[in-house]
Amino acid sequence: MAKEIKMPLPSAADLFSTQEERDNESRESVREIPLEEISDFPNHPFKVKMDESMADMAESVKQYGVLVPALVREKPEGGYEMRDQGCGK
Repeated sequence: MAKEIKMPLPSAADLFSTQEERDNESRESVREIPLEEISDFPNHPFKVKMDESMADMAESVKQYGVLVPALVREKPEGGYEMRDQGCGK
């Protein structure tokens, strides 16, 4: 009896895209993501307080826009998780 060899088949995206397109998909990029799709990372050390400081920040964003974008990563189950900018994960 012949030995069965299991080879992973390429996906349709791999067959009908260029290497440059596949490389670009894995690069970090700037995108607008709806806030409801973003959650905190586990054991987040900071808590959001709706206080005067938050009101000042909201006013600043209205006036000047976002000066430092947030970093998120896609979650396997869908949505995005806020990245811990302190540890570089």
